[in-house]
Amino acid sequence: MAQGWFAVLWMSLGFVIGLFVTARVALPILLGLPRAIRLVGSGEMRAAVYRRLLFTPVLWIVQLAVIVFLVGFFRPSAAAWFRSNDALITGLRLGGIGILLSALSKTSRADFYADFDQSYAQFYVRSTSLRRRRVSTY
Repeated sequence: MAQGWFAVLWMSLGFVIGLFVTARVALPILLGLPRAIRLVGSGEMRAAVYRRLLFTPVLWIVQLAVIVFLVGFFRPSAAAWFRSNDALITGLRLGGIGILLSALSKTSRADFYADFDQSYAQFYVRSTSLRRRRVSTY
């Protein structure tokens, strides 16, 4: 309450950032990895998908760690201000919780699985073998 109306701005900004970053880091691990394990285990997908699936979250984590380190190293007062901004921290937490709870929704999972199938179609064994069969039969 000490920030007044700016608290609404900081909370909104934190919520959007929390949604975006958590969707890039947590959803591929939370929803994509179990699906990839199941598909690789059944023989429908190649095991190379793991490397590609985990690359993006690891890249995001490294980038965020570098940014936090650089801000803390070059501007310790800015880092302290971010840590003490309760509205921003609350927005970040609510955004992260919102993305994690979206995994419970059937429509959200269906959208993620459709995006997963589109993004990682090159790793499916069945689709490439069907294309080869069609090409070889003509």
